[in-house]
Amino acid sequence: MDDQHELTLEDLLQDPIILKVMESDGYCPDDIRLLARHATSGAQVWESVSSRASARRQSRLAFRTANASCTSLCA
Repeated sequence: MDDQHELTLEDLLQDPIILKVMESDGYCPDDIRLLARHATSGAQVWESVSSRASARRQSRLAFRTANASCTSLCA
């Protein structure tokens, strides 16, 4: 008998590698939970989730750019 079980969404959202990939793409676990909830209900929310993720990516990029500029000035 096979002891392996099918992973749940919550199992996946606790995996460190998946969390790191999501973070690099600008998503957080709550974005995915919201998307899954609405996907099962048939609602269209992807544009809202995608917009928030895009804003987070832009913010992180701006922070990295500012941090890199500061590091190069201090070197």
